[in-house]
Amino acid sequence: MAEFNTGDTVTITGEPMNGNTGKIEVFDEERGKYLVRVNDLAQHYYSADELEPFEG
Repeated sequence: MAEFNTGDTVTITGEPMNGNTGKIEVFDEERGKYLVRVNDLAQHYYSADELEPFEG
């Protein structure tokens, strides 16, 4: 089950974008990972344990 929702802002704790903030674009149920977009050119898939809710 997904721990984050589409549109949630998260802080990435996994590589390759550790420390960056991005938005959840989609949850890939088959892979069990979230696609997080950092900007127009950078996005990557992360598992829930590589993400934290953004507290800004």
